[in-house]
Amino acid sequence: MLALQALGHPDFMFWGAALPADSEFSLEDPLALDYINQQLGYLLLPALTTRSAHAQYFAVVLYGLDLVERALRAHDLPDDDRVRHELFERWERFWALACLESRKGALSRGDPDAMRGVRGAKKAWFVGPAPLSLRYTLISRQRELGGLGAYLIPLRNLGLVYPGTLRITPAARPILDAFWEESDAPAHGSRFDNWAMAAVAPSSSQVDRKSQGIRLATLGERARLTSVLTRKPQQDRLFEAIVTHAPPPTAELAAVVQTMHLAGFEGPREILQAVLGGGFGPVTAHLRGLLALALAYGDVAVCLRDLFDAVYRDVIDTGSLVSRAQVVANAVTSPRLVALQSATAALLKDPDLRRIRGLTAHGGSFVQLLERIVVAGPVDSLDLVLRYHRQIQRARSSGSSWISEQDDCLRADLTHYTGYRLRAPFPGFKLNIVASLLRTTGRLPTAILAPEPVAEEGEE
Repeated sequence: MLALQALGHPDFMFWGAALPADSEFSLEDPLALDYINQQLGYLLLPALTTRSAHAQYFAVVLYGLDLVERALRAHDLPDDDRVRHELFERWERFWALACLESRKGALSRGDPDAMRGVRGAKKAWFVGPAPLSLRYTLISRQRELGGLGAYLIPLRNLGLVYPGTLRITPAARPILDAFWEESDAPAHGSRFDNWAMAAVAPSSSQVDRKSQGIRLATLGERARLTSVLTRKPQQDRLFEAIVTHAPPPTAELAAVVQTMHLAGFEGPREILQAVLGGGFGPVTAHLRGLLALALAYGDVAVCLRDLFDAVYRDVIDTGSLVSRAQVVANAVTSPRLVALQSATAALLKDPDLRRIRGLTAHGGSFVQLLERIVVAGPVDSLDLVLRYHRQIQRARSSGSSWISEQDDCLRADLTHYTGYRLRAPFPGFKLNIVASLLRTTGRLPTAILAPEPVAEEGEE
């Protein structure tokens, strides 16, 4: 019989892992405000995530999943999701190399064609006619950080992939049938498809620069992220699948964002203000209520973050213990507190506040903070914010407060927080994601096309 024995000393010590670089939550989020931002964003755009910003990426992932299903049958492979993931990752590495080849290796993270894992692809690509290896690391933890990890959830939410599976639904077929070219285009699509099938074969270890009379660069030109910008029929199919058929109020909000951007309104707050002020025209009561809640919450989030950052700035700049009275005088100023309490009072009156209060994580405690801080003085406001920060840290199981208290003094225990150097941001509520999808489906000008968020482990 085995028995547990106490060790005289620990054999190993380890730190808990930080959030992955592609996380939908900010790594520098001392009050977990980004969590509530994300939840309100899901009310506005239920099917989309902060990582599903490019229309062509939806098509690339769908095509890869369909390719995988056909490869399973062609090579008599097990009907197993682990195998599906492995084959999809081969497709993604092949596609990335083809995209890079089409750009002659000139692809930086700020480029609209830059895929997730562009640095890994650039390390594997080289100039010349020699074949390229398919056995390279596109991105660390490719399953989570690559294209499938970023787009699988919205694809399921949109009904393009069956729930809980990696299998596409019939709704995705029009997009897949036109992945390489339109039906009235020269019939090269089958050769591109054959090449892709050969690349995902388990025995394949490299990719030639030319196959069946077609250059790898040409394949990349047909499939890279910006390729959809010159293909209006495919843009229309993707818009219909991603926006028109998405759960409400996605289509209505997309129309709002489109109109506001064309009118010169691009910031989330100015869009919300303009719509609620009647600058867009009538919207449904449901959407108006959500936008009003988002605006009220956004103002509170800015004020709370501004207050915390001011406290942190005062403590970190001193570099040692700082008296509580000094921090209150320097950070919890009258204008700052008045702005916070005014915004808080407005949010507490919002009839949809229950949506925040009912959130599984942080919702109830956040509303309790508001109910107390709206009537608090400067000293109590400081204590409430610091106490809430400690509560968030405990809930995250990520250690103690960034600011410790000793007697009547404060000290910064975490010294690498840099968010305090920037202006407190107004939450985005995924409106930028909608704008990017509108651009890549031809609904907004693409002169300023935002690059696909490129997730690299260890980077922000």
